[in-house]
Amino acid sequence: MYYGEIAGFFQRFMEHLSLSVDVIAVVIGDGASLATQTVVNENKLFVCGVGPDAAAAGLLCELLQQGMFRERPAIPVVELTTRQMTSLDPGISWLTQQLTALGQAGDMAIIFASSASQVDLELIGAVTAKRSMRSLWIGALGSGPSLPFAGADRASALALCQCTSLCLARLVDSTLFGPLEED
Repeated sequence: MYYGEIAGFFQRFMEHLSLSVDVIAVVIGDGASLATQTVVNENKLFVCGVGPDAAAAGLLCELLQQGMFRERPAIPVVELTTRQMTSLDPGISWLTQQLTALGQAGDMAIIFASSASQVDLELIGAVTAKRSMRSLWIGALGSGPSLPFAGADRASALALCQCTSLCLARLVDSTLFGPLEED
């Protein structure tokens, strides 16, 4: 009954992933190195997402704090997400207030922003720049290393954000605590 819709969704997702894997690998690798360096230097690592992007941000936080399917110390991470927004505007305002209040030079923000407008991206970018924070942008073109998933439809971009969370968590985990056993 839904085969065509399901097959179409996964086909678009896999096509976008295969066409952009080289860029994705470089940006995720650089982002994982920055996140690891931030943690090792005892700076704060913020993971941010508003509206639909909060799910990918929450997943990354959970995997960093609880471990990537193994016992190990928690990686300190500050989750800045809000899910119950009918409009992204109040969520973006809240996020920029939190980054302004908590962010310091040397901190890093991983920002999931596939649903954010250009104005929202500029507001967040201005705050991270003002606070001298490093940033990694997932799902949007931001002021730091970015994975905008250009050309992806909304659903594929959200799915790619989830995959990015898994990959980032795995790279940070294995860098800090050694290789993960394969399933």
